[in-house]
Amino acid sequence: MINICICDDSEQDIDLLKGEIEKYEEEKGIFFNTASFSKPELVIYELQENRVADIYFLDVSMPEKNGFELAEEIRRYSDSAIIIFLTSLEDQAIKGYKSRALRYIVKLNLKRDIGEALDSAVDEISGRDDKIVTIHRYSDFWRVFYRDIIYVSRMSRRLVVVTFSQGELTDGRGITDFYRALDDGRFLFIDRGCFVNVDYITQISGCDIRLKDGTVLPVSRRCLSTVKQVLLERWSK
Repeated sequence: MINICICDDSEQDIDLLKGEIEKYEEEKGIFFNTASFSKPELVIYELQENRVADIYFLDVSMPEKNGFELAEEIRRYSDSAIIIFLTSLEDQAIKGYKSRALRYIVKLNLKRDIGEALDSAVDEISGRDDKIVTIHRYSDFWRVFYRDIIYVSRMSRRLVVVTFSQGELTDGRGITDFYRALDDGRFLFIDRGCFVNVDYITQISGCDIRLKDGTVLPVSRRCLSTVKQVLLERWSK
């Protein structure tokens, strides 16, 4: 499911936008998980907790932190998040595109322009890596994009799947069975009880790797040479 985040200090404008998104869902048969916030610091808290949305609708004019400043914060956590600015002033559009925004919607034209903006956003997301795995434990199920998986670790008879936007999830399979189910070259064992999405690795130092979120994980001596070789090959491309 595509996650949408709205940040606007006007509850009335939030309600209007959510209403237009609901109309789009009914017309297109596409369903979103939509969250809304009236203060930028609440969005920043979500980012810090690794809850990153796919699409952000940001009001440009907010008193404590404007939409452009919030967009800069979002870019610190995600290069691929789609940003759509909302404003009452057309002449701010040029500044908005410096944040690599997909669209810039004038609020007076929201009903006219929202459909095209969502079409473009959905098309861009669909064109990305869209491999999905279903994670399940007992009666709970989650659909997770491969690109969202940071690492998978076996902990006290539990398989913990650490994701970028959904936090920690647990799966009922063994780690080898889950690794085989993914069957994707981006996942690499760093220990017999842990494998990592190499796209999240930013550094290897001694017998440790550092991930984009600052997490440091140990690499077993048995796996160390393979991990170094794979990373050097990928980083030299």
